[in-house]
Amino acid sequence: MKYFRILLTLIIFFFGGLVSEIHEAFAEGGLLKTESIRQKLFGRMDDRKKSKNLRTVDENILIGVLSRVSDSESVWVRIERRSEYRKWTFKLSKKNLNLPRQEVRIWLKYVSPKLSISHGKEYNKWFREKAAFEMQKIFYNRQVRINYDYSEKLFRLDGVVMTGDTNINIWLIRNGWSFYLLGNESPPEHQEFLAAENEAKQLKVGLWKAELH
Repeated sequence: MKYFRILLTLIIFFFGGLVSEIHEAFAEGGLLKTESIRQKLFGRMDDRKKSKNLRTVDENILIGVLSRVSDSESVWVRIERRSEYRKWTFKLSKKNLNLPRQEVRIWLKYVSPKLSISHGKEYNKWFREKAAFEMQKIFYNRQVRINYDYSEKLFRLDGVVMTGDTNINIWLIRNGWSFYLLGNESPPEHQEFLAAENEAKQLKVGLWKAELH
């Protein structure tokens, strides 16, 4: 009887320890599983934040090819991808779209040869046409990247146009085709615009020619 009690005590002790280890293992596994789920959730949240930030940036960038310059105030850009072009057909007015050519019109921000010149009707007309001609000659068929604002009031795109390392808006100022027309807020390129205008003044090109002053 005595031996039976000792044996029973040993069995209970052995199985009790085993059950305790099993519970600890499950608890540890549960913690690991919970931690794994938590990491996945945080990972997804980070991915969503990153994707939202990317979408915010991409919404104001347009990529295309500068296909023509019909006046001194804007450029026409061909969008190669039809799916990308289609979304603008519902947002832009007829004068800012060319459906057969798959083009959108970009009005140039911070510049305007038209508003910058005032030296008689004939000279003003020649100056505007010359500015447009020079833009077309140099930048025709170039890949461009436009940082744009969409005007809901005018149903058009206003933008700063880049091709390679050249900012076309700044190029117009540097070559004396326009003054720097500052709006309500200074653009990120504010100092570059000012430097371009000072350079044009010093070189006396375009608007800054001695005979025009």
